[in-house]
Amino acid sequence: MFYQWNESMSVGVPLIDNDHKALIHLINRLHESVNAGDTYDVLDELLNRLADYIEIHFTREERVMDACAYPQTPEHKEEHAVFVTFIQGLRKKFTAGDAQALARDLADYLKDWLNHHILIQDMAYREFAEGNADATRVAEAFGPGLYDKMRSGAAEQH
Repeated sequence: MFYQWNESMSVGVPLIDNDHKALIHLINRLHESVNAGDTYDVLDELLNRLADYIEIHFTREERVMDACAYPQTPEHKEEHAVFVTFIQGLRKKFTAGDAQALARDLADYLKDWLNHHILIQDMAYREFAEGNADATRVAEAFGPGLYDKMRSGAAEQH
């Protein structure tokens, strides 16, 4: 396994944690495809899933930060915007590029993103969100976590 979830990654909001587990699942799937040399179809699928992930998770997380009055929300949203721009640029390169190289670059980028964004940036709002009823309520408004959707097969459908 390329990357593994552990409780030190928890931001104190179970549905946000569940979304982060979904991203780890995608990273591991991408890494496996690179090692197997079967990247084009997998990369295409994962880029589509990342688009879904971005839309749902970032919106959920930003609303949670708003609900718990996290003072660094604007800066955090800016990091999300940088991530979106990177993924959009990668999508454009994918249509004309080497899928194997792009998959390796994406796997490395996502792993670095997790190490920096979740373990540093997301941990900064933990004290505001953990145990905060408003944060939990807002997170639940988006339905189940993305990892649960993947495991149930709901995210398998496009």
